Amino acid sequence: MLKKWMKQKNNVGNKLQKLNNELVQRKEDQKDNLLERIRDNDHSEIYSEMLEACENDIQQIKQEIESIKDYNTTIKKRKSEIKQTVDLIEEIVKDGAISNANLRLLVDEIKIYESDKRLKIEINLKANFTKHFEIYGKS
Repeated sequence: MLKKWMKQKNNVGNKLQKLNNELVQRKEDQKDNLLERIRDNDHSEIYSEMLEACENDIQQIKQEIESIKDYNTTIKKRKSEIKQTVDLIEEIVKDGAISNANLRLLVDEIKIYESDKRLKIEINLKANFTKHFEIYGKS
């Protein structure tokens, strides 16, 4: 997800700029329609419909902008969390061994159980990786 976002980062920035420009334009349209409605009482219903359409468009554009910003924020947060985990793993590799403190930072839980006459170990990491599952056979 992070790699995908990084590839499209410029596209996201351009999309946000385009949406902001559309938002400004629709607000200007709304102001113009309001002024016309005030000047032309005979066709006020038409201008009211146009104002309503502008308001709907403005709300949709605002929602789309917020959803992009939320996505952007989420990706940046995940990138930071992943970087912290990678830094921890790199420190472990550099040391050549895992200390008890590093192990506690990295591993959430370890489950050991027997199934089908085999010893199974499930290691759940605190890191933002998927669950890791290792099976060690014992005959």
